[in-house]
Amino acid sequence: MTSPAIRAPRLRRALCLAGVAGALIGARSARAEEPTIDEVRYHPTELPPDGTRARVLITGAALTVGWYGVAVGTSYLWPDAKNARDLRLPVVGPWMALGSVGCGTHESNCRDALVVVRTALAVLSGVGQAGGLLAFAEGLFMNTGNAPSETPSTAGAAAPPRAERPQTLQQSQRPSWAAVPVALPDGAAIEVIGHF
Repeated sequence: MTSPAIRAPRLRRALCLAGVAGALIGARSARAEEPTIDEVRYHPTELPPDGTRARVLITGAALTVGWYGVAVGTSYLWPDAKNARDLRLPVVGPWMALGSVGCGTHESNCRDALVVVRTALAVLSGVGQAGGLLAFAEGLFMNTGNAPSETPSTAGAAAPPRAERPQTLQQSQRPSWAAVPVALPDGAAIEVIGHF
């Protein structure tokens, strides 16, 4: 009968290899096909549709308010924490709260895991509020509308022919990869090789 010290590394390796196999099977089925150059219709003179500005403004405001709610909720969940009052300030509060991370003097059952959760929530809410403000600012300065209409002199003219692509681009290779499990003396690893 083998000792528990010998069985533990084998069990870890087996679990690691099972996890790698599961991840590889799941990753293969989730691949999506990229559109070809012929399928993409990009015109640099076109602007986003008219309703885009309002949607971006609403999305930015909703992100900012939602993540501010997370910060305020965190401050009221742990009101005795050192940084609870800082979290109630919009946008800058979570970043100010990072300066005083730790257990408060009036907290009776404060543990390290609790401090980590509170700090993670503060960082997420700070990033979320900043991202919401950036999205809102983008909506404010976004140009929308249709591309300029054709002038009467160019309306009857035929569109210039599309330039042909070089033959080398038409025969591009699809990315391919393989993940190979590698056994190491103190554990296991995955080596990813391929053409990307």
